[in-house]
Amino acid sequence: MKLLSLHIEHFGRLADFSYVFEDPLNIILAENGWGKSTLAVFLKVMFYGFDGEMKRNEDGNERLRYRPWGGGVYGGSVTFQKGDRTYRMLRIFGAKKKEDAFHLFDEETGLPSSDFSESIGEELFGIDRDSFMRTVFWSQQSHETQATTMIQAKIGDVAAEQDDFPSYDRAIKQLRREIDRLGPDRAAGQIRKKKDKAAVLEAEAARLPGLQTALAQSRAREQALLHSLEEIRQQRQTYTVASTVSAPAQIAAETDPALSSLQDKYAASKERLSMLQRIRRSTAAQGHRERSAYLQVQKERDRLEQDVAFYEHRAERRYRAAGLLCLVAAVLILFLYLSHVRVLPLLLLPALLSACGLNFLYRSRHAGAAPALMEQLDALREEEKALHASLRALSGRLSRAKQQILEEETRGRRLQAQIRVRAAQGPAEAPKAAPQAPSVKEIADRLAPALTAFDQREETCRQELAAVRQQTEDLRQKIEESTAAADRLTEVRAELTSLQERYAICVQTVSYLEQARGAFTARYMHPFLRSFRKHYGMLTGESAANIETDADFNITVTSQGLPRDPSLMSEGTRDLISLCRRMAMIDAMYPGEKPFLVLDDPFSNLDDARVKGGLRFLHNASYEYQILYLTCHKSRV
Repeated sequence: MKLLSLHIEHFGRLADFSYVFEDPLNIILAENGWGKSTLAVFLKVMFYGFDGEMKRNEDGNERLRYRPWGGGVYGGSVTFQKGDRTYRMLRIFGAKKKEDAFHLFDEETGLPSSDFSESIGEELFGIDRDSFMRTVFWSQQSHETQATTMIQAKIGDVAAEQDDFPSYDRAIKQLRREIDRLGPDRAAGQIRKKKDKAAVLEAEAARLPGLQTALAQSRAREQALLHSLEEIRQQRQTYTVASTVSAPAQIAAETDPALSSLQDKYAASKERLSMLQRIRRSTAAQGHRERSAYLQVQKERDRLEQDVAFYEHRAERRYRAAGLLCLVAAVLILFLYLSHVRVLPLLLLPALLSACGLNFLYRSRHAGAAPALMEQLDALREEEKALHASLRALSGRLSRAKQQILEEETRGRRLQAQIRVRAAQGPAEAPKAAPQAPSVKEIADRLAPALTAFDQREETCRQELAAVRQQTEDLRQKIEESTAAADRLTEVRAELTSLQERYAICVQTVSYLEQARGAFTARYMHPFLRSFRKHYGMLTGESAANIETDADFNITVTSQGLPRDPSLMSEGTRDLISLCRRMAMIDAMYPGEKPFLVLDDPFSNLDDARVKGGLRFLHNASYEYQILYLTCHKSRV
């Protein structure tokens, strides 16, 4: 491909500017601020469009940056030759990309041409804009020469199949973004977050057994406190009744032996009543346990009875079938015998005997198996009868205890009544100086300290009960949270496994892609390195034997026995290596028809000796390439 001429209507500071490319090496020497970089960008934009269209500031948005300084038509034209055809490309730029106009004409006929579209740069060079900027176009703003996927594809001569060639850079970037997003070693990584979440949920779920045990203890404590509260109330009532009855009779009892005897009987009645109540409670608890065991035995007995019935029914059916078979065989033998057939009965006799044997085996098998089931069933029936008898005995004991409690309560009430009557009547022969019965106020004063103690005990018990109930509620809520955490933990672990699998797939895919790319480009390493060393020797006059490359066309310089990254070297050396690397890639990318090269002051960081090598390099390269060389200093011409 060859540039013939260009014309700029308005582009940045350049207006109504034309240039004709007459020589292979086209040198433009102009002072700073003339517009050399603007001219270079104009060529790049004509073929590839603007960079940074989504940015708001002029420094990053080329469309804004190169708007005509003095107004006028924004754009221009480029005339070029491709093969044996000559074209004139015209572009007019608007405020936005959709307002741009693109026209292509066949220069010989003057008619519009459809040989290329607005994506003319990619169609002509076989690479995208980023790859163009890393090879053909040397900009003062960027000397990046990292090989893109399209550069590697072009070097591998698969550029004609770009639609089918996987976009390696895009795929790798997406995969690496996904790896970073998942990153198990990154605080913000999804796997790290899921692990932290799982750890929190595990700790919460691990509390569940302890919380359940604490809840059971708390409920038991709550029942104990309720029982204690009921006991305090009963004790208070009993004390109040007893004190109310005994207080008026206390003085009388001192002088009346009959009253004292009644009080002793009443105390013995209360003691017996307390004992009977304890017997009733223990009997009821034992009955509850034995009834549960009785119901369980009944359930097991019913199951065994069903199994035995089913087993016997199946055995009976088989027995009948075997008997029927024997009967049929006997009838058939008899029939054949009466029909004067003597051989067949003899043949059928073994069949009859076999059927009889099978019948015997079935019966023996079932007869041997049934007793084992019946023994278990009999044992369960015996246990059921024993438990039933024990329950009947316990029921009788409980009934008797209840009857005795009723009788004792009646006896106690009768004794209380007798005590009150006896205390009211006084002794038959009371002494003259008999003490007076205490008044109601005296009785209340006597009861007050004990009742206050009962009140204090009851209040303490109530407070403790309220605290235990609050504790029970808190434990119940924590158990719900721990249960929910355990359920959520299963989900989080599944999500974590999925993320880890996805992460492993991404890492493995990146590895495979890099291996595939390395295998694809490795065969071009040595031709690339030979081309690099040729250009390096031309630029520096030095040997490049200490320079090596890898499958990604990265350059390393061996110094003092160790490979060094060029980024650690001086700016001038970096520029030299960058230019040689570009030329080596271009040589490999375009073995046939060569592209033009745009070099915007590539030797600005070189010393005088290396500048001379650079000029020598330009002249030698112009035998193969059309070059537009822009510089601001005579020493670099």
